[in-house]
Amino acid sequence: MNNFKLVLFALLLVLFIVFIQFKKELFVLFEEGQGNFTTQVTGDDFPKTLTDVTGITYQLKQPPQRILSATLATDHILSDLIDPKRLVAVSSYVDYPSLSNIVGFYDKGISRTQGEIESMLALQPDLVFVASYSNPETVRYLLRSGIAIVRLSEFRSFNDIFNNINLVAEITNNQPQAKNVINRIQNQITHIQTQVKNLPKPRVLYYDMNGYSVGGNSLMDEAITLSGGINIAQGVLAEGEQKISEEVAISLQPDVIVMNQWVFNQNQDADSPAKILASKAAWKNVPAIRNNRVYAVPGTWLRSVSQHRIKGVEAIAKLLHPTINLQEMDQDVQ
Repeated sequence: MNNFKLVLFALLLVLFIVFIQFKKELFVLFEEGQGNFTTQVTGDDFPKTLTDVTGITYQLKQPPQRILSATLATDHILSDLIDPKRLVAVSSYVDYPSLSNIVGFYDKGISRTQGEIESMLALQPDLVFVASYSNPETVRYLLRSGIAIVRLSEFRSFNDIFNNINLVAEITNNQPQAKNVINRIQNQITHIQTQVKNLPKPRVLYYDMNGYSVGGNSLMDEAITLSGGINIAQGVLAEGEQKISEEVAISLQPDVIVMNQWVFNQNQDADSPAKILASKAAWKNVPAIRNNRVYAVPGTWLRSVSQHRIKGVEAIAKLLHPTINLQEMDQDVQ
């Protein structure tokens, strides 16, 4: 009898461990993390099937007409693809000058969302765009609601941006518009690469005043490379955006430093992050400081994960190589 109880206890313990592990893995599916969480789409024509990473599927019988964009990235992408009348809401961030490249584009009659599930459901959307970094609790409620959701998760390269644009276009039935946007960006990239191809490659450090830089496998790393520079933090830092100590940043001795110029201080020279950094005694012997090659570029260009990221590449390329000619260039860097 005692042996039977022991075996039963062991069995129950194993089942409990398996259950806990299953719950853990299921919960991870709803959390931001590494890996591809992007919604998969099947079907050349409507109806199309959307499959979330959780395995939940949705049927889109026709192109959605009541779209809710809960991310700034899809606010930007959709602005070049669809008639705004198809949107019931965009993210509240679209009106922030320090974050958005399209302030004023969307009519105030379109609702703004901060991700509150109650107000989102009240709008009765037939499709919601979210991202891997969206609030997990909100995503869980949306998944349970039966409303079709599309989740974007890859933002590390221009190829990721192109894939996201194509995905949004495929679901909204706006493929020709997506092709035009992508062709335009690819032409701009090719033009930049042609201009900088045979020029010296300065050693570049992207540096945020909060103490962050970027390693490889990131949009900023790619932007520096496309602009004809070398990201000197690649290999020093892990992939993506990472904390960097001031001592390590100084030891890298960059030829050029690129920083964020946020809108709130864009017209105040004394508050420019480039000037603040240049005034620090510890940095005085860094080549970029000595040669006055510390630049602040609008953060809306440097941080965008949409088609507007190309503005950041153009800005960096022009700063690294002032003699090149670009197709279009806004002179809004300091």
